[in-house]
Amino acid sequence: MALVGTLLFCTDCGSILARCPPDQDLIKCDMCSALNKNKWPASQKTTSAPDAFPSRLFDKRSNVQILTAEDRDTWATTPKACPKCDNGELKFRDVQTRGADEGSTIFYKCPACGHGFKEDN
Repeated sequence: MALVGTLLFCTDCGSILARCPPDQDLIKCDMCSALNKNKWPASQKTTSAPDAFPSRLFDKRSNVQILTAEDRDTWATTPKACPKCDNGELKFRDVQTRGADEGSTIFYKCPACGHGFKEDN
């Protein structure tokens, strides 16, 4: 019988033996009925070096996350003109403020002058 990694094989036929409690001395092979000494380890500890699995995402990880204004700005943009300053681009957000069977409300804000307004669909 040979213990290879986390597998235990029968000494007679080479089939994989079922895992047994550590207090059981012998394991009976399901294929050839041979009795094998129980060599299953009571516990297994696996460790890996931090650089064993390189990841670009892990390399960018930091204990301190710094968010810029662009990171916090989740408003989409549309080529609609601002009614106050005629800026050619507005930021908008679509929000369901009423019942599910009714239209949504679109909130607009102008990045140039800060003017905000809403439209009900």
